[in-house]
Amino acid sequence: MEVEQVFLKLFGRNLISYKKLENGQVAGSGILNPILDRLSIYRLIFMILLQANFYKNMEVGRWKGKIVSNTFAPPVGSRPMLRALKGLIRSQLLPYPFPIAMTFAITYNCQCKCVHCSAGRHLRKDRKELSTEEAKKLIDDAQKLGVTIIAFTGGEPLLREDLFELISHVDKRKAMPVMFTNGQFLTDENVDKLAEAGLYSIFLSIDSPDAEEHNNLRGMPGLFETAIEGIKRVQSKGIFAGFSGYATRSGTEKGTYKKLHKLAIDLGLKNIIYFDCVPTGNMLHDTSEMLTFDLREELHNYSAEVFRKKIIPPLSSQSWQNSVEAYLSGIGCLAANIQLYASAYGDIAPCDFTPLSFGNVRKESLKKIWMRMVKHPAYNHRSPFCRMQNKEFRHFYIDPIPNDAYLPYKISKLPRVDYRK
Repeated sequence: MEVEQVFLKLFGRNLISYKKLENGQVAGSGILNPILDRLSIYRLIFMILLQANFYKNMEVGRWKGKIVSNTFAPPVGSRPMLRALKGLIRSQLLPYPFPIAMTFAITYNCQCKCVHCSAGRHLRKDRKELSTEEAKKLIDDAQKLGVTIIAFTGGEPLLREDLFELISHVDKRKAMPVMFTNGQFLTDENVDKLAEAGLYSIFLSIDSPDAEEHNNLRGMPGLFETAIEGIKRVQSKGIFAGFSGYATRSGTEKGTYKKLHKLAIDLGLKNIIYFDCVPTGNMLHDTSEMLTFDLREELHNYSAEVFRKKIIPPLSSQSWQNSVEAYLSGIGCLAANIQLYASAYGDIAPCDFTPLSFGNVRKESLKKIWMRMVKHPAYNHRSPFCRMQNKEFRHFYIDPIPNDAYLPYKISKLPRVDYRK
């Protein structure tokens, strides 16, 4: 099955159009595409127009008087937003991209026992977490590289005592600090500290809109109820609050995403980041719950309709992120494109869900590791579709990882090949 999106049509013929192929790739299908797709300036103008259209039509709130269209992106017109735009433009014009977001797992300690944990197999007893000073240097180096969003995650980030100090250390003129949490520790005291430190937004991890199912999946009785009360405290302090969820094959077939969206609307939240179910962490070699092409299109269409109707919160699904319009907007697969992931021990990977280490900041600079990553044959090209859901990519870079190996796994132990060939 293929889906075609037409941007310019004349006398019944497609002049500029793109097809989303069943393997997730995007191919130009219009008469003018072969010419235009080779022109960097065309791609740049098209990207800016699509981005501008999105930000013009979506407003979920205000931050210091500036419009917020996406709580995982800087406010419109802010200095971090202008830095992000500069990074996207540079990435279009130069042969390699620059990151504009870093996800930083500051600890792998966690009170939950999620069977599906994406950070599973990362916790190690033979290595120490980055110290406060090492973590601050990583934040500084990421900002120098162009990062404008720094997302603190884990494990459970609120289990690390210097979290508030690290959030405060983020230069708000350059980057916006956000956080992912399971919600158990969103007490009045902690929420006050997060607000004082300057946290921009929080994403509460929700596995199911059904309380019992969520608690069972997390291995924590009563967590759902505690977390919902906590997210209400977050809202009362002026921090943007949203959900973080994931779409499984079985859950999407049952319409779980619609129930989660309704719950978020009822709570007055500002965003939902809705990932595809990516086989990683504890489920690294289990692809049974990966979405089919049709289910991804279902989620994409729902997200696009929510955006079109300006419903708050938007459902910012990965399926939309991997669509034709998002790819042309400069997004697509974020890994080693506009995003990087830093482990609690300093390992650098393409994204949260790609357990491949390209180096460690304790041994070499972040910039050097980034350049190694974007020049590797697995990442020296933009991909419209999540590589971790690509059969060929998994064959070379995921399937060979031993079941007992710690993650992220060193890329140097795997073949250096272009999976597309």
